[in-house]
Amino acid sequence: MDEDKYETAFESWLPDFWKIQNAPESPDEHEIPEPIVELEVVGKELAHKPNKFFYKQLAKFAVDEEERKALELIVADTPEGNAAYSALSSESVNYIDVLKKFPSAHPPLEHLMSLVPCIKPRLYSIASSQRFVNDKVELVIVVNDWKTPSGATKRGLCTNYIDRLATDGHEDLTHKVVVSVTPGTFNLPPTLMEPYVMTGLGTGLAPFRAFIQERAFFKNLGYETGPMWLFYGCRYRAKDYILGHELEEWAEEGVITHLKPAFSRDQKEKVYVQHKMLESKDDLYEDLINKGGYFYLCGQAGQLEIDVRNAILTAIREGGKMSAEEAQKVFDKFEEEGRYCLELY
Repeated sequence: MDEDKYETAFESWLPDFWKIQNAPESPDEHEIPEPIVELEVVGKELAHKPNKFFYKQLAKFAVDEEERKALELIVADTPEGNAAYSALSSESVNYIDVLKKFPSAHPPLEHLMSLVPCIKPRLYSIASSQRFVNDKVELVIVVNDWKTPSGATKRGLCTNYIDRLATDGHEDLTHKVVVSVTPGTFNLPPTLMEPYVMTGLGTGLAPFRAFIQERAFFKNLGYETGPMWLFYGCRYRAKDYILGHELEEWAEEGVITHLKPAFSRDQKEKVYVQHKMLESKDDLYEDLINKGGYFYLCGQAGQLEIDVRNAILTAIREGGKMSAEEAQKVFDKFEEEGRYCLELY
Protein backbone atom coordinates (compact mmCIF):
# COMPACT_ATOMS: atom_id res chain seq x y z
CA MET A 1 0.00 0.00 0.00
CA ASP A 2 1.16 3.53 -0.79
CA GLU A 3 2.33 4.86 2.60
CA ASP A 4 1.71 8.54 1.71
CA LYS A 5 -1.84 7.68 0.74
CA TYR A 6 -2.19 5.66 3.91
CA GLU A 7 -0.95 8.40 6.21
CA THR A 8 -3.01 11.14 4.54
CA ALA A 9 -6.18 9.13 5.06
CA PHE A 10 -5.64 9.14 8.83
CA GLU A 11 -4.53 12.73 9.36
CA SER A 12 -7.99 13.80 10.55
CA TRP A 13 -7.99 11.09 13.24
CA LEU A 14 -4.91 12.50 15.00
CA PRO A 15 -6.88 14.07 17.88
CA ASP A 16 -8.66 10.76 18.49
CA PHE A 17 -5.36 8.93 18.45
CA TRP A 18 -3.68 11.17 20.98
CA LYS A 19 -6.74 10.94 23.22
CA ILE A 20 -6.59 7.16 23.08
CA GLN A 21 -2.89 7.21 23.83
CA ASN A 22 -3.43 9.63 26.78
CA ALA A 23 -0.97 12.01 25.17
CA PRO A 24 -1.63 15.66 26.12
CA GLU A 25 -0.51 16.94 22.74
CA SER A 26 1.35 15.89 19.67
CA PRO A 27 5.02 16.93 19.50
CA ASP A 28 4.32 17.83 15.90
CA GLU A 29 0.78 18.41 14.74
CA HIS A 30 1.73 17.29 11.23
CA GLU A 31 3.48 14.11 12.33
CA ILE A 32 1.59 10.86 11.88
CA PRO A 33 2.00 8.76 15.05
CA GLU A 34 3.91 5.58 14.33
CA PRO A 35 1.19 3.20 15.57
CA ILE A 36 -1.25 4.68 13.05
CA VAL A 37 1.23 4.33 10.21
CA GLU A 38 1.64 0.66 11.10
CA LEU A 39 -2.03 -0.24 11.55
CA GLU A 40 -1.94 -2.38 8.43
CA VAL A 41 1.10 -4.23 9.79
CA VAL A 42 -0.39 -5.03 13.19
CA GLY A 43 -3.50 -6.52 11.76
CA LYS A 44 -6.16 -4.39 10.05
CA GLU A 45 -7.27 -5.25 6.52
CA LEU A 46 -7.34 -1.63 5.33
CA ALA A 47 -6.42 -2.61 1.77
CA HIS A 48 -9.49 -4.83 1.53
CA LYS A 49 -12.74 -3.96 -0.25
CA PRO A 50 -15.40 -2.77 2.26
CA ASN A 51 -18.76 -4.50 2.44
CA LYS A 52 -22.07 -2.63 2.39
CA PHE A 53 -22.27 -2.58 6.17
CA PHE A 54 -19.18 -0.35 6.31
CA TYR A 55 -20.69 2.15 3.85
CA LYS A 56 -23.94 2.11 5.84
CA GLN A 57 -22.13 2.86 9.10
CA LEU A 58 -19.99 5.54 7.48
CA ALA A 59 -23.09 7.29 6.14
CA LYS A 60 -24.26 7.88 9.72
CA PHE A 61 -21.21 10.08 10.35
CA ALA A 62 -21.15 12.02 7.07
CA VAL A 63 -21.83 15.70 7.78
CA ASP A 64 -21.63 16.69 4.13
CA GLU A 65 -25.08 16.20 2.58
CA GLU A 66 -23.77 15.11 -0.83
CA GLU A 67 -21.39 12.59 0.72
CA ARG A 68 -24.15 11.18 2.92
CA LYS A 69 -26.46 10.75 -0.08
CA ALA A 70 -23.70 9.06 -2.07
CA LEU A 71 -23.01 6.63 0.78
CA GLU A 72 -26.69 5.87 1.21
CA LEU A 73 -27.01 5.22 -2.52
CA ILE A 74 -24.22 2.64 -2.37
CA VAL A 75 -26.11 0.56 0.20
CA ALA A 76 -29.57 1.07 -1.31
CA ASP A 77 -31.31 -2.12 -2.43
CA THR A 78 -32.06 -0.69 -5.86
CA PRO A 79 -30.61 -1.19 -9.34
CA GLU A 80 -28.78 2.15 -8.99
CA GLY A 81 -27.42 1.19 -5.58
CA ASN A 82 -26.29 -2.24 -6.74
CA ALA A 83 -24.60 -0.66 -9.76
CA ALA A 84 -22.80 1.90 -7.58
CA TYR A 85 -21.52 -0.79 -5.20
CA SER A 86 -20.48 -3.08 -8.06
CA ALA A 87 -18.55 -0.24 -9.71
CA LEU A 88 -16.59 0.39 -6.51
CA SER A 89 -15.95 -3.31 -6.03
CA SER A 90 -14.73 -3.84 -9.60
CA GLU A 91 -12.27 -0.99 -9.11
CA SER A 92 -10.97 -2.71 -5.93
CA VAL A 93 -11.76 0.41 -3.89
CA ASN A 94 -10.51 -0.27 -0.35
CA TYR A 95 -11.09 1.19 3.11
CA ILE A 96 -8.40 3.84 2.63
CA ASP A 97 -9.89 4.90 -0.71
CA VAL A 98 -13.35 5.25 0.86
CA LEU A 99 -12.09 7.34 3.79
CA LYS A 100 -10.39 9.72 1.37
CA LYS A 101 -13.42 9.84 -0.94
CA PHE A 102 -15.78 10.76 1.92
CA PRO A 103 -13.69 12.95 4.26
CA SER A 104 -16.69 14.38 6.12
CA ALA A 105 -17.61 10.91 7.40
CA HIS A 106 -15.57 10.79 10.58
CA PRO A 107 -16.50 8.07 13.09
CA PRO A 108 -14.40 7.87 16.27
CA LEU A 109 -11.17 5.98 15.71
CA GLU A 110 -12.22 3.16 18.03
CA HIS A 111 -15.47 2.70 16.11
CA LEU A 112 -13.73 2.94 12.75
CA MET A 113 -11.28 0.21 13.68
CA SER A 114 -14.13 -2.00 14.92
CA LEU A 115 -15.61 -1.84 11.42
CA VAL A 116 -12.41 -2.90 9.67
CA PRO A 117 -11.72 -6.66 9.76
CA CYS A 118 -8.44 -8.10 10.93
CA ILE A 119 -6.01 -9.35 8.35
CA LYS A 120 -6.55 -13.04 7.70
CA PRO A 121 -3.45 -15.22 7.76
CA ARG A 122 -1.96 -15.85 4.33
CA LEU A 123 -0.84 -19.44 3.89
CA TYR A 124 2.26 -20.10 1.80
CA SER A 125 3.69 -23.55 1.20
CA ILE A 126 7.24 -23.99 2.46
CA ALA A 127 9.46 -24.32 -0.60
CA SER A 128 12.58 -25.75 1.03
CA SER A 129 13.83 -28.84 2.83
CA GLN A 130 15.32 -28.20 6.25
CA ARG A 131 17.95 -30.83 5.59
CA PHE A 132 18.94 -29.06 2.38
CA VAL A 133 18.96 -25.40 3.52
CA ASN A 134 19.63 -25.88 7.26
CA ASP A 135 18.19 -23.08 9.41
CA LYS A 136 16.26 -21.23 6.69
CA VAL A 137 12.70 -21.39 5.42
CA GLU A 138 12.25 -20.44 1.78
CA LEU A 139 8.98 -19.48 0.11
CA VAL A 140 7.87 -19.01 -3.49
CA ILE A 141 5.68 -15.91 -3.64
CA VAL A 142 4.51 -13.94 -6.66
CA VAL A 143 3.30 -10.38 -6.05
CA ASN A 144 -0.44 -10.25 -6.67
CA ASP A 145 -1.10 -7.27 -8.93
CA TRP A 146 -3.85 -6.49 -11.41
CA LYS A 147 -5.46 -3.77 -13.51
CA THR A 148 -8.94 -2.48 -12.71
CA PRO A 149 -11.45 -1.64 -15.49
CA SER A 150 -10.33 2.00 -15.34
CA GLY A 151 -6.69 0.99 -15.81
CA ALA A 152 -5.54 1.57 -12.22
CA THR A 153 -2.85 -0.79 -10.93
CA LYS A 154 -3.64 -2.61 -7.69
CA ARG A 155 -1.38 -4.82 -5.59
CA GLY A 156 -2.18 -7.43 -2.97
CA LEU A 157 -1.64 -6.31 0.62
CA CYS A 158 0.58 -9.10 1.92
CA THR A 159 2.53 -10.01 -1.21
CA ASN A 160 3.23 -6.32 -1.76
CA TYR A 161 4.34 -5.97 1.87
CA ILE A 162 6.74 -8.90 1.53
CA ASP A 163 8.04 -7.49 -1.75
CA ARG A 164 8.71 -4.12 -0.08
CA LEU A 165 10.69 -5.85 2.66
CA ALA A 166 12.87 -7.48 0.03
CA THR A 167 13.40 -4.35 -2.08
CA ASP A 168 13.57 -1.49 0.41
CA GLY A 169 17.25 -0.86 -0.32
CA HIS A 170 18.52 -2.11 3.03
CA GLU A 171 20.07 -5.46 2.19
CA ASP A 172 21.75 -5.72 5.59
CA LEU A 173 18.54 -5.04 7.51
CA THR A 174 16.76 -7.96 9.16
CA HIS A 175 12.98 -7.75 9.15
CA LYS A 176 10.82 -9.56 11.65
CA VAL A 177 7.37 -10.78 10.68
CA VAL A 178 4.80 -12.79 12.58
CA VAL A 179 4.59 -16.34 11.26
CA SER A 180 3.28 -19.73 12.31
CA VAL A 181 3.71 -23.19 10.85
CA THR A 182 0.57 -25.07 9.87
CA PRO A 183 0.64 -28.81 9.12
CA GLY A 184 0.36 -29.57 5.43
CA THR A 185 -2.09 -31.89 3.70
CA PHE A 186 0.35 -34.14 1.83
CA ASN A 187 1.05 -37.74 2.82
CA LEU A 188 4.65 -38.78 2.26
CA PRO A 189 5.85 -42.24 1.15
CA PRO A 190 7.48 -44.54 3.72
CA THR A 191 10.76 -44.88 1.80
CA LEU A 192 12.91 -43.04 -0.74
CA MET A 193 12.04 -45.50 -3.51
CA GLU A 194 8.34 -44.81 -4.06
CA PRO A 195 7.75 -42.73 -7.20
CA TYR A 196 6.66 -39.12 -6.79
CA VAL A 197 4.38 -37.66 -9.47
CA MET A 198 4.05 -33.93 -8.78
CA THR A 199 1.82 -31.50 -10.67
CA GLY A 200 1.66 -27.76 -10.03
CA LEU A 201 0.88 -24.44 -11.66
CA GLY A 202 2.72 -21.19 -10.93
CA THR A 203 3.57 -20.93 -7.24
CA GLY A 204 2.09 -24.41 -6.85
CA LEU A 205 5.70 -25.42 -7.46
CA ALA A 206 6.55 -24.47 -3.85
CA PRO A 207 5.99 -27.74 -1.94
CA PHE A 208 7.54 -29.76 -4.75
CA ARG A 209 10.73 -27.74 -4.57
CA ALA A 210 10.95 -28.89 -0.95
CA PHE A 211 10.33 -32.51 -2.02
CA ILE A 212 13.01 -32.25 -4.69
CA GLN A 213 15.54 -30.75 -2.27
CA GLU A 214 14.83 -33.55 0.20
CA ARG A 215 15.47 -36.19 -2.43
CA ALA A 216 18.57 -34.31 -3.62
CA PHE A 217 19.94 -34.30 -0.07
CA PHE A 218 19.74 -38.08 0.23
CA LYS A 219 20.90 -38.67 -3.34
CA ASN A 220 24.00 -36.56 -2.65
CA LEU A 221 24.72 -38.80 0.34
CA GLY A 222 24.71 -41.82 -1.95
CA TYR A 223 21.23 -43.16 -1.25
CA GLU A 224 19.25 -44.69 -4.08
CA THR A 225 16.06 -42.78 -4.80
CA GLY A 226 12.96 -43.59 -6.83
CA PRO A 227 11.47 -41.87 -9.87
CA MET A 228 10.45 -38.24 -9.50
CA TRP A 229 8.07 -36.65 -11.99
CA LEU A 230 7.28 -32.95 -12.21
CA PHE A 231 4.51 -31.63 -14.43
CA TYR A 232 4.76 -27.86 -14.14
CA GLY A 233 2.41 -25.47 -15.89
CA CYS A 234 2.78 -21.77 -16.69
CA ARG A 235 2.05 -19.48 -19.63
CA TYR A 236 5.47 -18.55 -21.04
CA ARG A 237 8.88 -20.17 -20.59
CA ALA A 238 10.69 -16.84 -20.82
CA LYS A 239 8.54 -14.96 -18.27
CA ASP A 240 6.80 -17.46 -16.01
CA TYR A 241 9.09 -20.49 -15.61
CA ILE A 242 9.68 -20.06 -11.87
CA LEU A 243 13.11 -21.37 -10.80
CA GLY A 244 13.44 -23.04 -14.18
CA HIS A 245 17.23 -23.08 -13.94
CA GLU A 246 17.03 -25.06 -10.68
CA LEU A 247 14.59 -27.55 -12.14
CA GLU A 248 16.75 -28.08 -15.23
CA GLU A 249 19.84 -28.65 -13.05
CA TRP A 250 18.03 -31.20 -10.88
CA ALA A 251 16.87 -32.96 -14.03
CA GLU A 252 20.45 -33.10 -15.33
CA GLU A 253 21.59 -34.52 -11.98
CA GLY A 254 18.90 -37.19 -12.10
CA VAL A 255 17.02 -36.00 -9.03
CA ILE A 256 14.02 -35.16 -11.21
CA THR A 257 13.80 -38.13 -13.54
CA HIS A 258 10.92 -36.80 -15.64
CA LEU A 259 10.68 -33.01 -16.00
CA LYS A 260 7.57 -32.11 -18.02
CA PRO A 261 6.94 -28.36 -18.23
CA ALA A 262 3.81 -27.20 -20.04
CA PHE A 263 3.99 -23.67 -21.44
CA SER A 264 0.42 -22.94 -22.44
CA ARG A 265 1.00 -19.79 -24.53
CA ASP A 266 4.32 -20.48 -26.25
CA GLN A 267 2.62 -22.07 -29.26
CA LYS A 268 -0.62 -21.70 -31.20
CA GLU A 269 -2.38 -24.60 -29.50
CA LYS A 270 -2.59 -24.29 -25.74
CA VAL A 271 -0.74 -27.02 -23.86
CA TYR A 272 -1.60 -27.79 -20.25
CA VAL A 273 -0.24 -30.18 -17.63
CA GLN A 274 -2.97 -32.76 -18.31
CA HIS A 275 -1.81 -32.94 -21.95
CA LYS A 276 1.75 -33.66 -20.82
CA MET A 277 0.43 -36.32 -18.44
CA LEU A 278 -1.45 -38.06 -21.25
CA GLU A 279 1.73 -38.10 -23.37
CA SER A 280 3.26 -40.32 -20.66
CA LYS A 281 0.17 -42.28 -19.65
CA ASP A 282 1.76 -45.75 -19.85
CA ASP A 283 4.74 -44.78 -17.69
CA LEU A 284 2.46 -42.97 -15.24
CA TYR A 285 0.36 -46.09 -14.86
CA GLU A 286 3.49 -48.11 -14.17
CA ASP A 287 4.86 -45.72 -11.53
CA LEU A 288 1.60 -44.79 -9.82
CA ILE A 289 -0.17 -48.15 -9.80
CA ASN A 290 2.34 -50.96 -10.29
CA LYS A 291 5.15 -49.32 -8.28
CA GLY A 292 3.00 -47.80 -5.51
CA GLY A 293 3.72 -44.19 -6.39
CA TYR A 294 2.24 -41.06 -4.84
CA PHE A 295 0.52 -38.31 -6.80
CA TYR A 296 0.59 -34.67 -5.66
CA LEU A 297 -1.29 -31.68 -7.01
CA CYS A 298 -0.85 -28.08 -5.85
CA GLY A 299 -2.77 -25.20 -7.40
CA GLN A 300 -6.11 -23.49 -7.65
CA ALA A 301 -9.24 -25.47 -6.88
CA GLY A 302 -11.69 -26.03 -9.70
CA GLN A 303 -11.16 -27.19 -13.26
CA LEU A 304 -7.48 -28.03 -12.76
CA GLU A 305 -8.22 -30.90 -10.38
CA ILE A 306 -10.97 -32.22 -12.66
CA ASP A 307 -8.67 -32.24 -15.71
CA VAL A 308 -5.80 -33.84 -13.81
CA ARG A 309 -8.05 -36.50 -12.27
CA ASN A 310 -9.40 -37.36 -15.72
CA ALA A 311 -5.85 -37.65 -17.07
CA ILE A 312 -4.95 -40.12 -14.32
CA LEU A 313 -8.12 -42.14 -14.99
CA THR A 314 -7.19 -42.26 -18.67
CA ALA A 315 -3.65 -43.38 -17.80
CA ILE A 316 -5.05 -46.15 -15.60
CA ARG A 317 -7.60 -47.26 -18.20
CA GLU A 318 -5.28 -47.23 -21.20
CA GLY A 319 -2.07 -48.13 -19.41
CA GLY A 320 -3.75 -51.01 -17.60
CA LYS A 321 -5.88 -51.95 -20.63
CA MET A 322 -9.09 -52.01 -18.61
CA SER A 323 -12.61 -50.66 -18.80
CA ALA A 324 -13.66 -47.27 -17.44
CA GLU A 325 -15.45 -48.99 -14.55
CA GLU A 326 -12.36 -51.02 -13.65
CA ALA A 327 -10.15 -47.92 -13.91
CA GLN A 328 -12.45 -46.05 -11.53
CA LYS A 329 -12.17 -48.86 -8.97
CA VAL A 330 -8.38 -48.80 -9.22
CA PHE A 331 -8.38 -45.02 -8.80
CA ASP A 332 -10.73 -45.20 -5.80
CA LYS A 333 -8.37 -47.66 -4.09
CA PHE A 334 -5.40 -45.44 -4.98
CA GLU A 335 -7.19 -42.49 -3.36
CA GLU A 336 -8.29 -44.48 -0.28
CA GLU A 337 -4.68 -45.48 0.34
CA GLY A 338 -3.76 -41.80 0.68
CA ARG A 339 -1.64 -41.73 -2.46
CA TYR A 340 -3.71 -39.10 -4.30
CA CYS A 341 -2.77 -35.92 -2.43
CA LEU A 342 -4.17 -32.46 -3.09
CA GLU A 343 -3.28 -28.99 -1.82
CA LEU A 344 -5.77 -26.64 -3.45
CA TYR A 345 -6.58 -23.02 -2.74
